[in-house]
Amino acid sequence: MNRIISYIKQDWALMRQERLFSSIYILGTGLSIMVVMVLATVIYLRVAPIYPETNRNRMLVVMGGSVKLKEGARGMWASDIAPATMEKIFAPSQHLEKLAIFRSETRYLQAEGTLDEEQSVTILHVNADYWTVFPFHFVDGKAFTEADFTSGIATAVIAESLARKLFGTNKAAGQTVVLDFKPYRVCGVVRDASFITWRSFAQVYIPYTAVKGYDDAFGPENLLGNMRAVLLARSADDLDALHADVTENIRRLNLTLPEHNFSLHGQPDRQWQSALRGWASEDTDFTKKIMQYLLVFLLMLLIPAVSLSGMIESRMERRLSELGIRRSFGAPKALLMWQIIAENFVFTLLGGALGLLLSYAVVVFGRSWVISLGQQMVFAPQGDVDILITPSMLLNFPLFIFALVICFLLNLLAALIPAWRASHREIVYSLNAKQ
Repeated sequence: MNRIISYIKQDWALMRQERLFSSIYILGTGLSIMVVMVLATVIYLRVAPIYPETNRNRMLVVMGGSVKLKEGARGMWASDIAPATMEKIFAPSQHLEKLAIFRSETRYLQAEGTLDEEQSVTILHVNADYWTVFPFHFVDGKAFTEADFTSGIATAVIAESLARKLFGTNKAAGQTVVLDFKPYRVCGVVRDASFITWRSFAQVYIPYTAVKGYDDAFGPENLLGNMRAVLLARSADDLDALHADVTENIRRLNLTLPEHNFSLHGQPDRQWQSALRGWASEDTDFTKKIMQYLLVFLLMLLIPAVSLSGMIESRMERRLSELGIRRSFGAPKALLMWQIIAENFVFTLLGGALGLLLSYAVVVFGRSWVISLGQQMVFAPQGDVDILITPSMLLNFPLFIFALVICFLLNLLAALIPAWRASHREIVYSLNAKQ
């Protein structure tokens, strides 16, 4: 402990002596780590268990499929999937706990009995099992039931922010809203989801059976439709088995089709795969995608590391006489080398802390464009909607550990070669070096 305190005091003294170097080093490190952390934060938000998608570790996602002629390259239809098709290829699996079926659209809404102007809102048409797959927090009322869904009753769950805007309170269960001139009774109010979790984001959730044409199907054999799905496995260990069941069910389905093949192009995806997938109607090389991200991370580290390495090399030249004196008194090369690395690690940590704070600022204040980095969004939030970024999304252990690892790697890449060269110079050369 005393040695650590001694090193910290020495580093602090060096920072005060070389303020320009320290400032440039810390700022350069901070900007580099900021860019890396923004990208890491975006990836984290897409794959981490975030409200209300807290079951991401046992979810499989299907965003669409295609039907193609068995013979010939032409004649492919690509779209979302019909509910009847989902029942054939998803429901039979014993590894499936619940199946969430949904689709999004924009409609106009107002509170019943008011003269308020209609506002554009994002609607999610969902089934009853949707509320199990996505465990929302209800601040008032409850979700519509399976009986409500089967009967096609015009009922709705609304977001808390919309309830306050329409009724001045979040206790809005029992109220009525009008969607395109059709009244819906509010059965529950949920805590708002963030648009970051766009599969569960909406201002209004209604049973898809309450709208005409929900079971519309088209394409060959009427396999395509307007719905998407999230499959909830019984446990995380069942994901592979559930995927295998879906693949087998699709194979059996295609045996019954005389002229066409139905395909999900490798879906259903795990959450991380879904975050990397481009279009649902195309096969995705996830290994290539991961390698691309790793290459980007590596370049973001190497480019600043080269610049910082040059600065450290210049600084070591000025300290050669000091190192020579220490070696003449018996200090081993390895000790000097690792002490130099440790000194620069302090600078890197300070830069890392700055970069982490800057990355939070970029994500929070630039969230409208940050969340769309590298991903095709299927819809945009409608009306006066703020993209929620909660502290729990950013202030978490995995991101802190990632930031620390990035700091360590950047420091190692930048300081290792200068530290080795400075600690291995001949003692006579070091002692005769000019200050």
